[in-house]
Amino acid sequence: MPAKNIFAGFGVRSEFVNLIYSELMKREFVSYADILALYCKRPKGYYEKKACNREPGYGELKKAFPEVLKALEKSCPGCIEDNGQSKGKAYRYVGESNDPLSEERKAIVQKSVEDYVSFCKASAGILPASWFSSFFENTQLLLDTNKDTQEGRVPIISGLEQNLTNIDLLPVFYKAIANEQVLRFSYQRFGQKPFELIFHPQFLKEYNGRWFVFGEANREPYKAYNVPLDRIVGKLETVEGVEYIPAEKGFYQQFFKNIIGVTHEKDAKVETVVIRTKTEYQHGLLLTKPLHHSQKETLPFGEHDCQWYGEVTLTIEPNRELRGKIMLYGENLEVMQPHPLREKIKEILAKQLENYSNIKE
Repeated sequence: MPAKNIFAGFGVRSEFVNLIYSELMKREFVSYADILALYCKRPKGYYEKKACNREPGYGELKKAFPEVLKALEKSCPGCIEDNGQSKGKAYRYVGESNDPLSEERKAIVQKSVEDYVSFCKASAGILPASWFSSFFENTQLLLDTNKDTQEGRVPIISGLEQNLTNIDLLPVFYKAIANEQVLRFSYQRFGQKPFELIFHPQFLKEYNGRWFVFGEANREPYKAYNVPLDRIVGKLETVEGVEYIPAEKGFYQQFFKNIIGVTHEKDAKVETVVIRTKTEYQHGLLLTKPLHHSQKETLPFGEHDCQWYGEVTLTIEPNRELRGKIMLYGENLEVMQPHPLREKIKEILAKQLENYSNIKE
C-alpha cells in the first residue's frame, strides 16, 4: 500500500501542512507557536505569553506538524533537529535537498489541475456559453464539453438566465481589462438616444442577473462610470493613441464595500440599518443568506416586549438595491431605522397598495 501523500486533502490541516513545510525549508528553527502566529496573522512571539490551545485550528496544527516531520525523516533520515528545549520546542531542517518532498507536491499540483479541468467542463452549466467558448476556443476541452452538454452529462446548472443581451461581450471586456485597452462604443440608456463613449474598462460585476462594466470614461461621472452590457449598441472598437487609465489599487473593493448592487445614490452615506424579522423562519433565513457582509444579529428571535421578533443590523449605504432586497421578503421584514429609509419603504408600499386598489373587479 503506497504511503499517504501528506499534501493531499483540503481544509485547515492541508493549509498547515503547506505552511509548516514552507517554513522548515527556510532552514531556521520553527515551533508550533511560530506556525500558529503565521496562520492567525499574529506577530512573531505572540504566543510566548498566550495559550495556543484556545486558537481555532490548533487541533489540526497538532496533527499536521508531526506528519510533516515524519515525512521529511522518511525521505531523508536525520534531516530534522530540534532545539533541545522541552518548553518552546522548535525544529529545523538540515537536509541536503532544498525541496525533498518536491515529487509529492508536484503530484498534488497535477491532481489539482486535473480537478480544475474537470470542473471547467462541468461549469458549462454555470458560465455563459460565449464566455466558455471564448477562453477554450479550439481546445479538446471545449469539444468534450459541448458533447457532454448535448448528451445531458453536465452535472451543474445555474438558475441564472445566461442568454442575456450582449453576454458575449463579457470575455471581450475581460481581455480589454487584462491588456489595458481603451475602447470606443455606443451606449443607449433606456428611452434615450445612444451616445459614444471612450472607455477605459477596469472592473466587471454581475448583480441580479445583469452584468456591468466599470471604468474611466470621457463623460461624467468619469471615474467608476457604470455601463450595463445590455445597453451597449453596435460594435466595440479599440482606441489607439490614448493612454489607458488603470483603477487605483483596491479602488473597487472600497467602491462596493458599503453598498448592495452597483448604485451609489446622491448624498447617500453609510448608516446603521436595523431590520426586524417577524418569523423565526425568516430570521434564520437572513442569518444563512445575509443581505450584506456587514450584517450582524443584534437580537435573537424570541419574545420581546410581549411580541415575537428578532433583529439584524447592517452598516451600509442605503440605495435602491437595498430597498429592493428588503421588499422581496414582504411582510416578514420591517425596517426600524434609519427613519428616512423606513419612510421610503412606506411610500413605496403605499403606492403599490394604491395601484392594487385602483383595479376594478
